[in-house]
Amino acid sequence: MNSTLFIGMIYFRKVLFLGIIFSFLEYKSQSKIHDIDSLQTEGFGKLLKNGDFKKIILQERKYLEVARKKNYKKGEIRGNINIAYALTVFKKNKTSLDFLEIAKKELDKDQDNNLLEYLYFVYGVNYNLLHMHSQAIRSFDVAFEYAQRIEDKKTREKRLYNIYDWKRNSFQVLGMMDSVYSNEKKCMQSPMPMLFITIANRHFQNQNIDSAEFFINKANDLLFVKEIPIEGKANVLRAFGKLNIKKKHYDKALNYLFNSLKITSKANLRKRNLESYELISEAYKGLNDKEKEQEFVLKYSQLRDSLRTEEETVTNIVIEKILDEELKKEKGNKYYFYYIIISILVMSIVAIYLIRDELKKREKLKDFLIDQKVQESQELRKKLSNVHDELIQLVKNSDPSFMNRFRELYPEFCNNLTSKYNHLTLNDLRLCAFIKLNFSNKQIADYDHISLRTVESKKYRLRKKLELPKEIDFNKWILEH
Repeated sequence: MNSTLFIGMIYFRKVLFLGIIFSFLEYKSQSKIHDIDSLQTEGFGKLLKNGDFKKIILQERKYLEVARKKNYKKGEIRGNINIAYALTVFKKNKTSLDFLEIAKKELDKDQDNNLLEYLYFVYGVNYNLLHMHSQAIRSFDVAFEYAQRIEDKKTREKRLYNIYDWKRNSFQVLGMMDSVYSNEKKCMQSPMPMLFITIANRHFQNQNIDSAEFFINKANDLLFVKEIPIEGKANVLRAFGKLNIKKKHYDKALNYLFNSLKITSKANLRKRNLESYELISEAYKGLNDKEKEQEFVLKYSQLRDSLRTEEETVTNIVIEKILDEELKKEKGNKYYFYYIIISILVMSIVAIYLIRDELKKREKLKDFLIDQKVQESQELRKKLSNVHDELIQLVKNSDPSFMNRFRELYPEFCNNLTSKYNHLTLNDLRLCAFIKLNFSNKQIADYDHISLRTVESKKYRLRKKLELPKEIDFNKWILEH
């Protein structure tokens, strides 16, 4: 009996020891998971404030590996979304969307309001940056639904502010000003510098310099009372640069703009660099420094063309994806429709009336979409007409900014000419621009204050430079080029 008791006690001690070991390992595992959560939230926030987006991507990749080893799915999901958000800053929208797709597949299995809100918010940011503003607003609306379900009040309010702020931007681009003002009002509860800068820009457009200065100063005040990301400081500096250009204090403007450019270049915020280049060239123009003006006009043009090419590529990919999803939905609807027909035959005649009603609604929706497309087409034609009128007015006023504006509106035409015929002078390009705008010889003579004979002579010399055969219609060649 004593022997049995002794063996039992030994067995009990072994079981107890193993239990302690397993408990310790479980504690270490949970502690590691807690570390991942802490680093992915607090660490991400600090790096975001400092504008160190490259480090965000590097660190999140490291945390992703740890989360995978621990089979911690939420850590993996958050890591993928954090990387996707950082990539939007570098205009790497395609790669950003790929990371979001990885996160989305995992979230379909694990519903989490915090992560779902974050996912659709970053989708919205991508679409906004790709100028797909209607799609962006739809994504922000989904994010808004999930944000309202977040239990922690402080987190919920912060997420809702970000959604209001980005939606405000998309509504402004779409010209839906009532929605802009509505979202601005909500943002005013906890404003960030860019909110006041956006309002200041509206006052600049209306030539209300004093009002614009008031809001830029309010944006600047926030830098001293709130924890603002480094990009916010760059935005305020750039706003002061613009203000001083409007006041014709060009040297002071350049000081602000180069300080802003230094921050955004370090953080690789290319879109913000683009804005700085444009303003710097404007400041040098005010100082009548043609060489520096042209230097930054060139930097602006090159960066703008690069960003535009990237955006067009990614936009096409996104549109194809949306169309594929719509086709899948349509196929699903088709099978569902067959199922309904079979059910109708079994159930009753009442269902037939319901289907007829549904078909009428679809027909109305189809008509509505067609009308909307026609309206968009008419608005596009109107915009093109306004652009043409704007260029004509610049020519009539002998405005020196005519060629810069023409290059912005016809970048492909200008790039083709300058790349194939790099010996063309500025006057040659100006004549090509006149012909591209379908000006007659008489109009060119009037606008350039020269005789008809001089116009014909210029065309003849330009034709020789382009080495065009005699049988080719020169004007038609330019228009189709």
